[in-house]
Amino acid sequence: MKFVKSLIAPTLVAMGLLSAGHVAAQEKLTVWWVKGFYKAEDDALFAAIKKFEEKNKNVKIELSQYPIQDMIPKTVSALDSGSPPDVAYADVYDFQVTGKWAYDGKLEDISSVLTPMKDRFAPNTLETTYLYNDQTKSKAYYAFPIKQQTMHIEYWLDMLAEAGSRSPTFPPAGRTTGRSGARKCSQPAARRAASATSASACRWAWTRATRSIRS
Repeated sequence: MKFVKSLIAPTLVAMGLLSAGHVAAQEKLTVWWVKGFYKAEDDALFAAIKKFEEKNKNVKIELSQYPIQDMIPKTVSALDSGSPPDVAYADVYDFQVTGKWAYDGKLEDISSVLTPMKDRFAPNTLETTYLYNDQTKSKAYYAFPIKQQTMHIEYWLDMLAEAGSRSPTFPPAGRTTGRSGARKCSQPAARRAASATSASACRWAWTRATRSIRS
C-alpha cells in the first residue's frame, strides 16, 4: 500500500469521476471510494485524505465508502439525479462504465493534470484513459490510472483437448487464436455450474497492465 499512500494525496482531485468546477472554490469535496478488501487499503486512503487536507486548508473531504457491488448503481443514480460526487473510485469503473461516461460527457477532462506527469506511468497505461467525448467530438484523458490488478479465468484441460489444443499453456499465442479456442470450448450448462476448483480445471492469470503506474 506504499504506492497508494504516496500517490493518492497529490492527485486526489483528479482520480476517477469529477464533476465540473475547481477544488480551490470549494469548501467541501465529496469523495466516494470503494470499500477496501483489507484494512490497510482503507488506512492508506484515510492517510492520503489527511495529507491532502493538511496541504489544502480550505478544503474538507467528505468521504463515503461503499462495497464494490454498490459503486456503479449508486454512481449512476447520482449522475441521473444531477448530484454526482466530486471524485469517485471503484475497481470496476474502468472496464464497465468509464468509456460510456466519457462518451456521454459526464466526466471531467483531466488532461492538464496527467500530461505533465506522463513519464511516470508504465507503457500503454495512459492510453487506456484517453477516451472519446461525443459532446466535444474529441478525445482527452478522463480517468486517472492508480493501480494494477490481476484478472483470472478458468478453463478445463479436457475441453481444450477436445478443441484440439496440444499445449498445457493457455491462452494460445496470439489474441485471435485465443478467441477462436474460447469459442470452441463453450461450456455446456452442467460444466458452467461446476466448481472452478474442480480437479480438471486450471486457472490462468495475467496482469491488467493498463492500470499500472510507476511510483
